[in-house]
Amino acid sequence: MPNSMPTTMQRASASRRSYTRAVFRTHAHLADEAAGILVAAGAIGCAVAGMKLPRAREQKTVALEAYFDAISANELSDLKLSLEQAGMLADGAAVDATRRIVDPGWSTLWMKRFGPFRVGRRILIVPPWKRASEPGRTTIVVQPAQAFGTGHHPTTAGALRALESIVVAHAPKSVLDAGTGSGVLAIAAALLGQRTAEMIAIDIDPTALENARANARLNGVEKSIRFSPVPLASIHRHFDLIVANILSGTLIELAPHLKRLVAPGGRLILGGFLADEAGEVLSHYRSPLRCLSRKTHRGWTTLVMARASC
Repeated sequence: MPNSMPTTMQRASASRRSYTRAVFRTHAHLADEAAGILVAAGAIGCAVAGMKLPRAREQKTVALEAYFDAISANELSDLKLSLEQAGMLADGAAVDATRRIVDPGWSTLWMKRFGPFRVGRRILIVPPWKRASEPGRTTIVVQPAQAFGTGHHPTTAGALRALESIVVAHAPKSVLDAGTGSGVLAIAAALLGQRTAEMIAIDIDPTALENARANARLNGVEKSIRFSPVPLASIHRHFDLIVANILSGTLIELAPHLKRLVAPGGRLILGGFLADEAGEVLSHYRSPLRCLSRKTHRGWTTLVMARASC
C-alpha cells in the first residue's frame, strides 16, 4: 500500500472555508482506487461515509465522499464517466447531488472516529489520546500521520493477523519489515515476540521513518527495532520472518530480493493488493517459496509464503 491513504481527508482548513461535496457509490473493494482517481482529478480529499472497522460485516458498495474547492457540472460528469469506464461505480449508480458545505473542523474531527479496536486474537490498537487495554490483548499505540498503517484498512489488518499467528507459533529470531510506513507491523512483532529478537524496519520515505520511530517510542520498543532507509537490494542476510505490505507492482519488482532474504524454514507475509491481483503476485514468489495461506478480507488479499528447511 502507498504511504498515504487516499480515503482519509488530505487537507484540513483552519479558516472555516467552504467546499463542494459529491458522493459516488463505488464497489467497496475499489474505494481506495476510486479515491485516487478523484484526488488526481482535483479533489482535496475523500472519505468513505461510515467507514467500518476490520471485523465489521463486509459491504458490497460504499458511499465515497469527494470534496472540491469548486467543480462544474461538466467536470463532475467527466469524473463520473471516468469511474464508470474503470468499472469502479456500482451498477446504475449516479453521483449524488453536490452541495456546498462549511468546513466542520476536519483537522480534529477525524480523531473522534479513531478509537480503540481489535485485530486478530491478541492485538488492540489505540490512538495516543484514547489509550485502553483489554485482558489477553497486546495494546499497540499508533499516532496517525502521513504514513499509512493504523490497522483500520483491511490490508494492514490482514498483515497483522498473519504476523500475530507466525510470531506466536514460531517465535522468529529475526524480523524484517520492508516498507514499514507507520511502523505498526514491526511494533506488533516486537510486542508480541521476544524483545531479544533482531527487528529491522526499512522505508525509502523519510517521513514514514520519522513517524515509525515516534510510534515505536510510544510503545516503548524504540530500542528493539532498527529503522533504516537502506535499500532492500543492499541487504545480504536472511530473516526468519519478512513482512511486506506494499503495492502489487512494487511487490512484483522486489520479488527477487525478498525471496533471497527468507531464511530456510522462514516465512514471508505479502499484503497490499486486491484479490484479483493475488494470482500475479503469487506467480512471482511461488518458486522457490510455497504458499501456506491465502486469505482475502473486504477485497484485499494477504499471502503467507514459506521456504523449505534445509
